[in-house]
Amino acid sequence: MSTRILAAILFAMALHSTTALAEWSSSAGVENYRWEESLAGSSLTPKENGSRYALYLKWVEDGDSGLLYSYSGKLYNGRVPYDTYTQLSHTPVSTQSDYSGITHEGQLISRHYLGNYRLDYVGGVGWDSWRRTINTNQIEDYSVWFLRTGISLDQPLQAAGFHGGGGLKLPFKTSEDAHLDSAGFNSNPQLAPGKSISLYAELAYRTGNYWDIVGYYDSWRFTQSEPVYATSGGSLYSIVQPQSSMNTFGLKALYSF
Repeated sequence: MSTRILAAILFAMALHSTTALAEWSSSAGVENYRWEESLAGSSLTPKENGSRYALYLKWVEDGDSGLLYSYSGKLYNGRVPYDTYTQLSHTPVSTQSDYSGITHEGQLISRHYLGNYRLDYVGGVGWDSWRRTINTNQIEDYSVWFLRTGISLDQPLQAAGFHGGGGLKLPFKTSEDAHLDSAGFNSNPQLAPGKSISLYAELAYRTGNYWDIVGYYDSWRFTQSEPVYATSGGSLYSIVQPQSSMNTFGLKALYSF
């Protein structure tokens, strides 16, 4: 089954029932994005750190208890400074990376109550795909399929106060297209960043009139990929994606309806 078909299935969950009541929310915000790489046997740590902008859409099947469906989507874009090093002399170089990406996720929620709060146990499967363009000409396309597990402690709509949640994410299929054939190599083998558990969390305040202010944290952790091999200028090169970590701290305004 292709990536596009799987992504379409996740999106279709948002349209699971056109007649059933549902909770929708949309939001927009800004996030501080940090990406850091660490190559085994090297003290060099290329880093990116800057702002990105994001739009969100979420649908949750209406229900007071039991199993419920949910869908969430995210679009994000931004340009961040990139501090790296030249390959041979290890001279520091500063440039920029442009990001554009999309996330789809379908969830199954087990809903209970804890006092006046709704306690949701969340399990989900999602797809995060982004393009990273370095210095306007070097392109890398990432695709990450992942599982999510966590909890959410929420209040019914129009109830003012704090709420939040958090949990774990685990990639189960990763790929990176570094477009090596456009960088002077005679082939373009695909890289597969290694899989590692990451964390997510959010804390929100609902004003009581359908508006929330939400602070959130998201992350990825990838171990170093297995090497792939390509030739350039008659020489054979071993190419890896270094161990990588992503940390994102964001703030968004959310409207529920």
